[in-house]
Amino acid sequence: MKNVLCAALCSLTLSGLLLTSWAGAATSYRVRPGDTLGQIAARAGLSVKQVQAANPRLRGKTVVQAGWVLTLPARPGAATQYRVRSGDSLSVIAKRYDVSLSQLLRANPKYAGGKPVQVGVLVKIPARTVTASSSRSLSRTSAATVRTASTSSRAGGWLWPLSRYNAISSGYGERTLEGDSEMHYGVDIVAPIGTPVRAARSGRVLESRPDFERGWGWTVVIEHQDGWITRYAHLSVNLIRKGELVSQGQTIGRVGNTGRSTGPHLHFGTYLRWNPRDPLGLY
Repeated sequence: MKNVLCAALCSLTLSGLLLTSWAGAATSYRVRPGDTLGQIAARAGLSVKQVQAANPRLRGKTVVQAGWVLTLPARPGAATQYRVRSGDSLSVIAKRYDVSLSQLLRANPKYAGGKPVQVGVLVKIPARTVTASSSRSLSRTSAATVRTASTSSRAGGWLWPLSRYNAISSGYGERTLEGDSEMHYGVDIVAPIGTPVRAARSGRVLESRPDFERGWGWTVVIEHQDGWITRYAHLSVNLIRKGELVSQGQTIGRVGNTGRSTGPHLHFGTYLRWNPRDPLGLY
């Protein structure tokens, strides 16, 4: 097994999403025939409300038309960039974006040692991280357990993606993280870094890459029969390539803590023709 190294983040097109070249920047999407607002939001890792808020024509509406170009905002907490203005300093910028000065310096190492920033330059703003106290609170309020599923279910024989690990730190549905309300399209399964991640069903790999612009970190997306799609995010390593055929139970990656993550875990998402579904309803 070997790492699947993807190209550096650049201008990409994925499932109709036109992604800009800077992690965390807003993206544009041209609506295709058959798209629904829910599908578009799910692909971008956003809630319908977040997409509506970024597009005035959608306020109060849920119907989209083919050909419309929608703005998809960066997911809350994602990295972004800032153009320095007169009177700015790294301390001022850090406070404005609610990150620590040390985090800002790590994201912009050329300013280490007290080098001043110049007006007009672009400074990278790192993704916000959840504090330990916030993470513990989330675990207390959202923790649940499910059985490890390895037999057939009404959805057609789903395999639980982690063997021996079934503790859920964040379930499917609306949640608040760092004061931001968002829709969580999946479940977070707690497991140590390096734990093998298994394909829930056989299928074809749609995506295997570092997806930091939407906060997923190293991620794998697999298309299955009957329109089902699964996402495995925050991995430490990807072990398959885009376009490969994988079998149920095949190791496709390992648990990590990459992207917008509160700690070592696997984000496991399930979609039916890109309409999100609660994974726990399949076992």
